[in-house]
Amino acid sequence: MRLKDYQVTALEQLSRYLRDLAQHRQQAEEFAEFQRSKGKEVKLADYCRDTWSALIEARALPMTSEGRVPPYVARVDGMGRPVPNICLKLPTGGGKTLLGCEAVGRIGTEYFRKQTGLVLWVVPSDAIYSQTWRAFASREHAYRQTLERASGGRVKLLEKSDSFTNQDAGTYLCVMLLMLQASARKTKEQLKMFQDSGRYTSFFPEIDDLEANTALWRQVTNLDRSEMTDAEYRAGGVTIKQSLGNVLRLARPLIVIDEGHRAYSDIALQTLCGFNPRLILEMSATPNSGGEHVSNVVVNVKGTDLKKDDMIKLPINLINSGRADWKHALAAAHDKLAELAKEARKVQHNEGRYIRPILLARVERTGKDQRDKNAIHAEDVREHLIEKLGVDPDEIKVKSADMDELRDENLLSEYSKVRYIITKDALREGWDCPFAYVLAILSKTTATTALTQMVGRVLRQPEATLTKRAALNECYVFTYEQEVQAAVESVRRGLMEEGMGDLADDVRATGAGATAGAQRIAIPRRKEFEKLRVFLPRVLSRHPRTGEWRVFDYDRDLLRRIPWDELSYANRESFAPDEQAALERTLVRIEVDDLGAVDDDDLQAALRTEEAVPGELDEPALVRLLLDVVPNPWQGMRILRETLEALRRRGVAAERIYTNRLALLKEVRDDLRKQVLAAGESEFRRMMKDSEICFRLEASGDPELNWELARTFELDVTNEDLVLTRPSGEYLQRSLFEKVYQKQVNGLERDVALYVDMERAVRWWHRIAVRQDWQLQGWQRTRVYPDFLICLHEQGEGIIRFSVLETKGLHLKGNEDTEYKRKFLQLLTEHSQTALPVGELSLSVQQQQIRFSLLMSDDWRAGIENALAGAR
Repeated sequence: MRLKDYQVTALEQLSRYLRDLAQHRQQAEEFAEFQRSKGKEVKLADYCRDTWSALIEARALPMTSEGRVPPYVARVDGMGRPVPNICLKLPTGGGKTLLGCEAVGRIGTEYFRKQTGLVLWVVPSDAIYSQTWRAFASREHAYRQTLERASGGRVKLLEKSDSFTNQDAGTYLCVMLLMLQASARKTKEQLKMFQDSGRYTSFFPEIDDLEANTALWRQVTNLDRSEMTDAEYRAGGVTIKQSLGNVLRLARPLIVIDEGHRAYSDIALQTLCGFNPRLILEMSATPNSGGEHVSNVVVNVKGTDLKKDDMIKLPINLINSGRADWKHALAAAHDKLAELAKEARKVQHNEGRYIRPILLARVERTGKDQRDKNAIHAEDVREHLIEKLGVDPDEIKVKSADMDELRDENLLSEYSKVRYIITKDALREGWDCPFAYVLAILSKTTATTALTQMVGRVLRQPEATLTKRAALNECYVFTYEQEVQAAVESVRRGLMEEGMGDLADDVRATGAGATAGAQRIAIPRRKEFEKLRVFLPRVLSRHPRTGEWRVFDYDRDLLRRIPWDELSYANRESFAPDEQAALERTLVRIEVDDLGAVDDDDLQAALRTEEAVPGELDEPALVRLLLDVVPNPWQGMRILRETLEALRRRGVAAERIYTNRLALLKEVRDDLRKQVLAAGESEFRRMMKDSEICFRLEASGDPELNWELARTFELDVTNEDLVLTRPSGEYLQRSLFEKVYQKQVNGLERDVALYVDMERAVRWWHRIAVRQDWQLQGWQRTRVYPDFLICLHEQGEGIIRFSVLETKGLHLKGNEDTEYKRKFLQLLTEHSQTALPVGELSLSVQQQQIRFSLLMSDDWRAGIENALAGAR
């Protein structure tokens, strides 16, 4: 499964954090070792807090809406050692579990330096547990395949009742699924996972070996002990409980918390930190932002990111039946489903994609003993669908606490007949079926709550790809006898709870009573520009035989041209033994850590025990970890073998290579990634120079090749939305469209818009909307979406000039993405060509010039001055 742009960016941000974390940890450990060598006992410094401070200084952490980074909230394990505790803020529908699996691989490779060990995957409910288990257990599922790549094909899936050994933890990536309630209760001593068990003997000394038990307890002082017998008391020894809880404390797992905001009770945090984790990774759409248990957010994915990558259906259409009852609302929803079914059949015929739109009906009651005339029951709805609306009974299923008719149903299968699902609360979580398009809220008294809780169930876009039928790119919510503004606000509240509050403007009300809520209005151009046709170029690629142009495609046109045969690990001949030794020492510290007064011999013995049977390198597994950088496995295998052969020629022992395989692989990946980016940039520049690709208008008549600016601009607005005006209170004078609303721009964009509007050299300007289809593809997979289009006044020589502005906050200055956009936009400026005045593409002037500028928040005025140079 190819990751979306925002997912790639999120993982790169995580990698940045892990690299800095590893560096600060090493510094803290080396300082502690130095102090111990002088006979001083010191605690390990809080390298987690130091890392956070360094990232704040580097402006590498996401900011809140107030423009600040929250202070770091420290965590310690059961022995008082600092524990990295970070959060990925990911909206519902953004692929939290997939990114969590990818993160496990990144953390193992870039921080733990190992592919094996224990991952404790904590989920909050039965529904999410069952769903996650099924996905992890299926070798065909993307989640399991991602874990397989992370572990080199050695995944062992566990439940808390399963047996496993110390050797398993050293040989496999053991992923244990755990319900949060199973590990976070005040009566934890009564829970089975904290009781003695005979399933984990390999982790503990013999029960009657008091000396070994006592030595282990002194190393890991938060292990639970059995009640001492008289003999033990007299001998001054202890016996360690052979429980799963103690196994976790010894194994020091990576803890992944799904729906991380649910873990923030004191007892939950105390229990999870008491497992002595190496790192805690939270995933949440709405992480805690106040009080004592604030999340340390290192990645913040917004709803607009999902929107750009076609992950969700938008806008949300709210249809309210005025003076009606639930039967009228259900009939209207049924009719909409029939319309969508027709559209879906066209998609299957024309695009070869199978979509079966589904209607979710939310009722007040389910269950055999709950049916009466005072509340809408699931069976009432079933009967009405069958008897009055003519629905096939096989197309209807009920999902409730005591009736799960979806248990064995594969809703995505072409053989499934299900088109109607009736529920009350059973789909509030753990639901990820993208075929759900229509939500009917059939409970008037609890409608506002239901709207908030259920709206996320119909947002996912099938295959995360838009169709060519507009109706199938949106979703629909039906209510009856609701105050529309309150209903709209409930839907917006639901978006906020799904982590997509920035998409609140994508809620639009239609039908009776819609005037009270947000309305979609068509904003026309100013009269002087209403007949103007404006075309903008795209990056185009020319077919080598036919000479025909088409839109440039990164994979098809550039990736295949990378000279893969010439790539190799540049440092394979200079990877010095002392560097390897440092990596090996780091690995030892990570594996056994400072559990007590343990000398070097004990550390080496512990390492040899874990690596006692290293075996041969699993080369195919290592190559799989290179595929996101080198997509050709044959080339990946060549590069790996050349690297290993170079190390062996230099006398590096096989055992040392095996021990440092992941550290070495990380070095290879980082080096190759730089080479691929450099080669891609070089090839892109060559292709543009040789006219194999171009950036210009194309007169073939194919509308896909040229982007035309729309004559009207549609926007959802409410009575509370304000029009952007100049500081003097005057209306804008130079915007292409009659009105620009304040919600269309953020702080920096607002400043740029007002500055440009008062520039005499500007003929007109336009804030390019997020969902406009103009985007620019360069030598990286991530696409570039500009912010502003500015048309400058002509100067008599028949040339029309455009400036395209991309704005960036100061915290992004100098980072890799910003630097790429700067170079890419500069290249487009250099190579933009004149328009071709042919047929419908003929402009009012014979030629045009286009210039791109990237504006940073600290010097944007100077950037605009430069962009407008020569036009005054």
